Amino acid sequence: MMNWLFVALFMIGMVLIVVPILSSIKVRKRLRVSAWRAKRQEDFQEYILRVIKKENEKQSNFKLRRKLKLAGYPFGLDVFKYRVLQMILPTVAALVVVLLYAMQNAIQGYVQPFPISFFLFLVLITFATPFILVTVLAYQRKEALTEDIVKFSHRLVVSISDNIPLYYAVKRAGRTCTVLKPYVDDLLVDWLDDPRKAIKEFEERVGVYEVVPLTNTLLSSWSASQEKIVELFQAQIRNIDTMRDFRIKKRIEVSPLRVTLVIIIPFLVAGGLILLPWYMQAMDLMKQSF
Repeated sequence: MMNWLFVALFMIGMVLIVVPILSSIKVRKRLRVSAWRAKRQEDFQEYILRVIKKENEKQSNFKLRRKLKLAGYPFGLDVFKYRVLQMILPTVAALVVVLLYAMQNAIQGYVQPFPISFFLFLVLITFATPFILVTVLAYQRKEALTEDIVKFSHRLVVSISDNIPLYYAVKRAGRTCTVLKPYVDDLLVDWLDDPRKAIKEFEERVGVYEVVPLTNTLLSSWSASQEKIVELFQAQIRNIDTMRDFRIKKRIEVSPLRVTLVIIIPFLVAGGLILLPWYMQAMDLMKQSF
């Protein structure tokens, strides 16, 4: 009896010693595994960030960066996201067409010719959609910025004519702006440290050619008299108006071609839809004949 009791106590003691040791080894292993996984996730995130940074800063994407900046980075698009979107949209469109084609054949019980023309048209349209969207938004935002720059310059002339210091004239003129307002706010904040540097950074942030005469006038009016400042801003307004008139005349010259395309394309589509039943009937007759 004593022997069995000694064996039982010995086994209980061994369990009390071995179980904590095994538990600690298991916990350490879990900690090692989770740390290894965390390190792999961190390395993967750093790799993705390097790829995104490399694509965003690539020299060949300079024009695209300027266009996205001018468009105001719509939907948070940068160069990398723009390229990904250009790949995803055609891929999804192609998969949808193939899936619908397979489902139609399975439902009807026989194979129809694959709509290759529609397939290529849809893929090309979806590929060009990001470019068209960014171009349209960039054009609209550029027009809004140009209008704000003209209004801003007019109010600057009025404020300076009222003997208001240049800093407060800029602050007053920026109140009526909409698209230009955030850039003017940044200009006023940076102005307190270094006005000349703030004006140059303001030009870089806005990123349209129409702001160059404005910033040049601000820099030139630094040590000029009040009459000279007003004269410089009036000349700058005339320069912007001249550029806008030139663009308007150019659009008017090109507009007949655009109107022609707007009329012809729906006409061709409608004509194709009207002729489609006769074409299908002719194809059926040819198949029956041969």
